[in-house]
Amino acid sequence: MSRVLTQLNGTARTRAQSNVVGVALLLGIGVVAIGLLTASVGTLVDAQVATADADAAVEGFTDLRDGVFAGANGSHPVRVTDGDLSRVNRTVRILSESGTNRTYDADGYAAELGGHRVAFVGGAVARGTGESATLATPVPLSLAGDAAFLALPVLTTNSTDGGGLGSGATLRTRTNRTVVDLPTDTYTVAIETAVPSAWERAFERRGFTPTRTDYDDDGVESVVVAVPDDRTLTLARYDLTVVVDRG
Repeated sequence: MSRVLTQLNGTARTRAQSNVVGVALLLGIGVVAIGLLTASVGTLVDAQVATADADAAVEGFTDLRDGVFAGANGSHPVRVTDGDLSRVNRTVRILSESGTNRTYDADGYAAELGGHRVAFVGGAVARGTGESATLATPVPLSLAGDAAFLALPVLTTNSTDGGGLGSGATLRTRTNRTVVDLPTDTYTVAIETAVPSAWERAFERRGFTPTRTDYDDDGVESVVVAVPDDRTLTLARYDLTVVVDRG
């Protein structure tokens, strides 16, 4: 009888130990699952915030672009939670069949926002990187009758270089517009950009046939479009000073 009780007690202890181990495993699995869920929720929230910041940067840069092209001085808020703003060096070229070529240091700004990139360069606002990038505004080159029109913002040396956006910033601008009517000729416009695919698609939608060329071998290609037929070209140059007020 005592042997039977001993066996029963041993079995009970084994079962009890197994139950304890099982409960511990379940608790461990639960803790891991909660941790993974928390991490997933955190990642999702971060992604949503970054997307919202990119939306806000597109809105702010588009407002800046519209204000510049109106020839106005103004303030343009960029309502983001965080991010970095940098000045980017770009070149816009106007080439003519007659051999009179013009080159402009058409610098702009790029905002990095939690894996998203938004830039105002060359007279348009671009969102994204690589092949997935798109233009959020029209290209700055248009045709009407026997004339072509190019709007060209050029940052002055007095413009802010960049820096952190913190909890948002306001871009304060002063704009000086100069309009030059170039004579009838066959023109080609080349816009240097880090997102050539976005510019190509936008130009194609406007009926142009774009190509790419790296004029200065710096690794940044220019999207090149030929203005069809002989036309006059009206160049509206906007010498733009941007001061970034943060917070």
